[in-house]
Amino acid sequence: MRPVALAPGMCFDAACQAAMDRAFLTATTIPLLGLAGAVAYRYRPRDWQNSEGKETIEDPGTGVVFEGESGARPELDRRGQLAWRALSYQQWPVEAEAEGDRVRVQVGPVNALEPRTYVFTRTLPQPSKVLGVSLPRPMGVVLEEDARRGRVVVGGFIEGSVAEKRAKVAKLSRVLEDSSVMAGDVLRGFTCTNFVYQTQALFGAKAPQRTIVLFGADKQKWPQVMGALRKGDKSDGNVTLVVERRLERQDANASEEKTARFDY
Repeated sequence: MRPVALAPGMCFDAACQAAMDRAFLTATTIPLLGLAGAVAYRYRPRDWQNSEGKETIEDPGTGVVFEGESGARPELDRRGQLAWRALSYQQWPVEAEAEGDRVRVQVGPVNALEPRTYVFTRTLPQPSKVLGVSLPRPMGVVLEEDARRGRVVVGGFIEGSVAEKRAKVAKLSRVLEDSSVMAGDVLRGFTCTNFVYQTQALFGAKAPQRTIVLFGADKQKWPQVMGALRKGDKSDGNVTLVVERRLERQDANASEEKTARFDY
């Protein structure tokens, strides 16, 4: 699902005005990532409103209301906020105890970031792990497309870059491995900058907020991933890359077919 931009127009009859009202209501419920809220997983009964077999809960972090079938519960972090799965710019609540690795990522308005939990199911042959690495712009990471598997991998580093220096240090100590991305890591997600429209923003009452969001890279086409990576500048702060790493790395890159390259 691609983001849809809504813009105000002029109405001359009741039907048009009703349509505009519906559009405005949609705009005011756009979640942190600027997309309409979606029907998600099942959630727990506590704090939910039951309506015709459905229950709804509001995410404290974004104010977005999600709806699901009654009888199950969402995963909440220690601050009582929903845990997410990220797919492109969309966020989906996760059921409690869902399979996957938990990664805390700083997201939100540029000047008011807060940690949120994201859940990633492992995709590589085991053993593997998913981790988040924060790097300043420009990072000096070389990304390559593995077209056959439909994924993006870390192909290497630009000489003298922050990423290269960290990778060299990480190779000397297993304790420091998680502080750097490594060649062969699979890109699962990353932070980028988006403009999020709040209530009334489309009508000029509030300016859109410059917001750090997590882009879920799974099953996304190469141009979409590269386009999202370009969103943001040095003043927005560090980039967090969420990568999956094989713990037995000797043959990790042996059969990958790289058809494109991107230096970031």
